Amino acid sequence: MNIKEFLLPLALAIVSFWFFQYFFFGKQQLPADSVERSGQRFVAPEGAQVAKPLNKEVDFIDMKRPARAVLTDIETDGAYYHFSSDGASLERLEFKRQAGQEEIAIDTIFPPNDNEKEQRCFLVALSEKTPYYYKLVNKEEDENDVKLTYKADDGDCVVEKKFTVFKHSYQLDLNVRLIPKQGVSCNSRIFFISPFMPEVQNDIVSGIFRNEQGKIEKVALKSINSQDGWIKPSLFGSDNKYFIQAMIANDDIQRAYYDIINQNKILSILEGPSVAQEKSWNLSFYFGSKDLKALNAVDPALEQTLDFASGWLSWFAPVAKFLLAFLIFLYGYVKNYGLAIILLTLIIKLILMPFTMRGESDSRKQRADFQKKQNYLQQKYKHDRQRLAQEQAQLIKKHGVPGLGLGCLPNLLQIPIFIALSRVLSSSIELYKAPFLWVSDLSASDPYYILPILITISIFLQPQPTTGDVKNRLPMIGLALLVGGFSTAFSAGLALYIFASNMLQVAQSYIQRSFSK
Repeated sequence: MNIKEFLLPLALAIVSFWFFQYFFFGKQQLPADSVERSGQRFVAPEGAQVAKPLNKEVDFIDMKRPARAVLTDIETDGAYYHFSSDGASLERLEFKRQAGQEEIAIDTIFPPNDNEKEQRCFLVALSEKTPYYYKLVNKEEDENDVKLTYKADDGDCVVEKKFTVFKHSYQLDLNVRLIPKQGVSCNSRIFFISPFMPEVQNDIVSGIFRNEQGKIEKVALKSINSQDGWIKPSLFGSDNKYFIQAMIANDDIQRAYYDIINQNKILSILEGPSVAQEKSWNLSFYFGSKDLKALNAVDPALEQTLDFASGWLSWFAPVAKFLLAFLIFLYGYVKNYGLAIILLTLIIKLILMPFTMRGESDSRKQRADFQKKQNYLQQKYKHDRQRLAQEQAQLIKKHGVPGLGLGCLPNLLQIPIFIALSRVLSSSIELYKAPFLWVSDLSASDPYYILPILITISIFLQPQPTTGDVKNRLPMIGLALLVGGFSTAFSAGLALYIFASNMLQVAQSYIQRSFSK
């Protein structure tokens, strides 16, 4: 094998990818507060020997309901918020999404039971004697936001909570005002729950936080240590496959930590300062979808929570962002994400066609030339197997293996595209509940396994060199069955892309061979 023939296309692919990333997206800027050494991680002791233990319990003082809960509904551009005077909490959250021609509502917060008071979103807990029943004392609304003010004056501390719900983004602000009674010191905590979508296949709930270097990290629910905590975090909360529920800014959070609920939910807990006199502190939250436009409207750093922007996949994030934006652009014309995926596949094939056609032509010439030399050696040394093997090895060393030269360049160019697009089609909320023909949800696997079967058939249809030996088809048969089996676990959107790509490749190969003849 001639190594130079392999390194040249590999180098071209790497340089092309670097050029695309640098000149189209530039260098990523960290937020201004990323230089602060906030978000330091610690492990709390079981007792108070070294540091104050984590406080996850709540002692409610008012166990008897004084009156029926007051429910307040707020509609914004993207969601329905349902607030309750019980705990002055966000009792239910429904997001608006377009699925085909219909608008659907996606719930991520559900009303808790009476014995799940600690799970109420935005519950404010005190060190002791926590009030549970609040009064709605004011509601204000204008074209940009809605403000709700709740108040509870039972116990040793008066608690006032003011919510600001923004109508044109997924930002929600909370102001907490504490008024301790004389001689009393109040320690406050805020509880909020992770997004919960029981109908989503293979959903993974994770904790998210900004570390000391200013980067957002994720830790899966199963890997969370119940004694882990973070000092003065600037971003803290949780996410799942499609949504984020996190604190993104604050002026006085001292510590933050998690509590695991029923092994499928994360309760985020933010500790405020200990106060002996009147004190107010402000917090901002992002409770919304992993939609690039929505994320950038509130906090661009939240892009780091996307599946294609974390870990080693961050190398492919610029390509993934471009492909996702282009897919959404195509959807704006065809109004169906299945058709948009097929159209995107066609455009990618057309862009790469000059490379693939040249590559296939060069590969055929290389194979034909190599086969002539092989036939000559086999005829010349047909009575000397040892010499034949030596000459064949020398032939490969001198001319390389057919197909590993410039002919493999198109495949190398498609690697970053395929990796980026596979993550986009497997994790983008745009495909959630998006229908296409028999598939009701392009983000989930094909329930009837039609696409995996079509993928297997499309690989069988790939043209092969005509040698007359059936054994030469066995590797292709094995590959077709293997890929078809794996694709049963792929999202229908990704399976559709693979099938469309294979069929376009088959059509291109047959057309090119017809013209070459």
